Amino acid sequence: MFEVVLLIVAGGGIGAYARGREGNSVIWGTLGVGGYVVIAYLGPVTMASLGRPGVPNSRLWLVVGGAAWVGFIAFCARFLLGRTLEKPSGMWSCANCKNLNQHYAVICEACQQ
Repeated sequence: MFEVVLLIVAGGGIGAYARGREGNSVIWGTLGVGGYVVIAYLGPVTMASLGRPGVPNSRLWLVVGGAAWVGFIAFCARFLLGRTLEKPSGMWSCANCKNLNQHYAVICEACQQ
């Protein structure tokens, strides 16, 4: 249950970074959480079909690999999206809609300009 809560929080965070840096928040959030699910839950099925079902620590390594995937996607959403756009020096207000945006956002999260 705690794992599901952490995945929801991580997916939301990745989506927020992607939305603020000119990316699609649904795609990036789904990519992070979906990749974790594929690695952590479909990995044992794949390993069993390949003939390696009984390794004692395999579930632990698959969960760690899934967490590393979520971290990699969060890193890409934070540092690689919008890297060619001008970066703000801190929190900033949009000239169009007056919305206060975070320091990592390179486009307005409200009006997308």
